[in-house]
Amino acid sequence: MNRERSAVSRRDFLKQGAAVGLGMLTGGRLARSAWAASKDRLTILSSSVTDTLNPYNHSGSLIYGMWQHLFEPLVEVAYDPVRYVGVLAESWEFQGKKWVFHLRKGIRFHDGAPFTSKDVIFSINRMKTDKNSLQGENFKDVVEMQPVDDHTLVFVLKQPNAVFLDRAQNRFILSKAAADKYGDEMDQHAIGTGAYKFVSFQRGGNFVVTRNDDYWGPKAEIREVIFKKVTEEAARVAGLEAGQADVINNVPVHDVPRVERNPRTRVEKVEGLRMFFLALNPAFKPFDNKLVRQAANYSVDAPAIVKNIFEGGGFVLNGPLGPNVIGYDPGHKRYPFDPKKSRDLLAKAGYPGGVAVKLYLSSGRFAQDREVCQVVAAQMEKGGFKVELVSQEWATFWGPSGVNGGKLPFYYIGRGSLVDADTLYQQYFRTGTTKRVSYSNPEFDKLIDEEQATGEPKKRIALLQQAGKILMEDVPFVPLYNLADLYGAARNVVWSARPDEKIFTWDMKIKS
Repeated sequence: MNRERSAVSRRDFLKQGAAVGLGMLTGGRLARSAWAASKDRLTILSSSVTDTLNPYNHSGSLIYGMWQHLFEPLVEVAYDPVRYVGVLAESWEFQGKKWVFHLRKGIRFHDGAPFTSKDVIFSINRMKTDKNSLQGENFKDVVEMQPVDDHTLVFVLKQPNAVFLDRAQNRFILSKAAADKYGDEMDQHAIGTGAYKFVSFQRGGNFVVTRNDDYWGPKAEIREVIFKKVTEEAARVAGLEAGQADVINNVPVHDVPRVERNPRTRVEKVEGLRMFFLALNPAFKPFDNKLVRQAANYSVDAPAIVKNIFEGGGFVLNGPLGPNVIGYDPGHKRYPFDPKKSRDLLAKAGYPGGVAVKLYLSSGRFAQDREVCQVVAAQMEKGGFKVELVSQEWATFWGPSGVNGGKLPFYYIGRGSLVDADTLYQQYFRTGTTKRVSYSNPEFDKLIDEEQATGEPKKRIALLQQAGKILMEDVPFVPLYNLADLYGAARNVVWSARPDEKIFTWDMKIKS
């Protein structure tokens, strides 16, 4: 009991210190005496905010939501039920190796230039050729883009691709006119078609946008929005309680009662799409051995993590997907927690005395990620693994010297905005698509090729389920869980959170 009281006291102490530190860091613009959001200004403290003005130099749900205030995609995902809806595109048609998009008319960029098919072509070409882009792989099969007219565009692909809409969501369209005018400096102006316009950006500081009063759709109620990166969970909660923030993400489970008790704040809860797992990269020893990968699965007790760390606020994954994802297979069974089986497999793999590994994470990126990894390390020790935790800044962890450069053998990650199994399989497990996990299986690749060319939904789902069975045998990962996404908000902010972690402020209303 003394130990528990000590931990709680330390948590409260950290929050008090974080509140003071946050006030010092934010300066006059964020430090305000108001305890509630207003229609003039809303402040969001997020665990992740862009570190660059290049909108293609990232690949994460939180940052997609931020950028979408300025730039817009052709299509977006809507929920309940899950489906694709048009944004800059009004409609589309799948014609084998061709996708025909009909673009909305009457849309203008923030500088007044009209939106046309030429802007889409420019943007996708930049995604493919920009050396700093992390999004070009989504269009590697596009061999030609044919502008039929200003508002009709045909994508010609190498082969039929039934999941092209999934590739197109989160891919924002920039202004070709702005590129012609500003050249390499175009990102400094951040000209899009969105509901908000760019004001300012400080690396590691504030990202500020203001309402676009000439927006083609419904006008937002809130005039100015400030995004600020605050990785420390306690600091975000303290900022909300102190009135220095109006919305925060990743509220720790143990802080939910505290936020709810505060008369000025509330918790917004939604079942998240982010799938958490441990990546086991076969390009590195000892994970080049399937027996070691299977041993890792037997040595991790995901149900215990959900119960004890997240107080039951999660959903254990029995396979590579959650039940709300296209391609989910209810027949999958996760590897049970069996440390003895893990040690036996390690011995068969040539490690009778166990094996030392490093588990990489980016502390503060995901809810209670360090605590999760500490528990994983303790569990895996029982199964014969000696685990050292290595925490890195997100830019290092996710960049070319980390996950996306194929440099990390073993890491903790959450894949967000997962609507279709193909996205996960393509980005992490298909041969040669990315370097995130250097897994290769010709049979798996063949199934992915086939499902991508299949327009009939039931047949396509069956193919995805077959691919999932292969992954559960080869296990280049350890499936963990989906979590409930927990946000904190001022009580006068009328808003329902999305399951994909994007925070859209044009959907918010402010109660007076």
